[in-house]
Amino acid sequence: MMATGTDHIQGLWADLLLPLNVDLSVNTKKLYTHIQTLAAKGVAGLVLFGRMGEGWTFSPGERASVVQALINQGIAGEDLLLNAGTSNLSDTVHLIQQTQALGVKHFMLMPPVMEADSTDQGLVDFFSETLRQLAGLNASFYLSSPISANAGDFNTRVISEVLGKHPKLFKGLIDQSPNASHTLDWIRSFSSQLRVYTSHDMNAQVVAGMGNHTCISSYANILTRLMNKTISAPSAQQKVAVSGNKIDEDTSRLNEFDQWLTHLPRVPALKFLLSLHDHDPDWIRVRPPLSPLANDAQEKLSKAFKKMSLHPNIF
Repeated sequence: MMATGTDHIQGLWADLLLPLNVDLSVNTKKLYTHIQTLAAKGVAGLVLFGRMGEGWTFSPGERASVVQALINQGIAGEDLLLNAGTSNLSDTVHLIQQTQALGVKHFMLMPPVMEADSTDQGLVDFFSETLRQLAGLNASFYLSSPISANAGDFNTRVISEVLGKHPKLFKGLIDQSPNASHTLDWIRSFSSQLRVYTSHDMNAQVVAGMGNHTCISSYANILTRLMNKTISAPSAQQKVAVSGNKIDEDTSRLNEFDQWLTHLPRVPALKFLLSLHDHDPDWIRVRPPLSPLANDAQEKLSKAFKKMSLHPNIF
């Protein structure tokens, strides 16, 4: 249906928003419909329980149950990149073993919650022990920075040692930092060893301009066609605004959309916009400790989205 059979992720991968039932469990039927819509618009694959999927609020058992439900509905496990990050090694290992047996091939590994006494060597040991316990498993691993990525959270020294100890086990690095210079530093440091991906939509043009036409995109849940054009354009690097140059319409609309979300919590804001796009208020639900947008923020987004809806070719 999407990217089945590829050895590594490529193209537009949607960081899936998850529709919730009243009891805050995942509505897997509605999620399947959302996935079918994205696939029809050209999404290559799906990130499940990533930042937009509120992954940190779901237990390993809940994640595995959703994977099972999607596969039962016909979603190929190879089309999923599952966030297997948990607060501890045992849960991470068990989640990967359980879902790999269901058909999932791609897994995102990220640092656990760090205690004050944690060390770089301890972080290297965490990944090494995780991989030791998963030895022989037919899976592709992607080493990811934390969701709230900062330069000090996951430094290049740790990454270099992990890759040096396990040179053939990782298919890519995923930088979740919004800072483009951070992503470019990773590309300069590690692109000779493996692929570097960004999960920040506004950095997708920069990365595409360097020849990597792959992005993990939250905006793809709504602006599917626009994000596909953004990452596939061969002249992506030429779209950066400079004094005296006019930005093309696609870039202008992407910038406008991004500006709407400035100073707003991303998951509730994007879920609200998707509720407008799909005419389905149930999309507004989020899992605590998140909460829906305040009424004044909803009103502002509604007015802005109504104007953008005049350009349906971007959705």
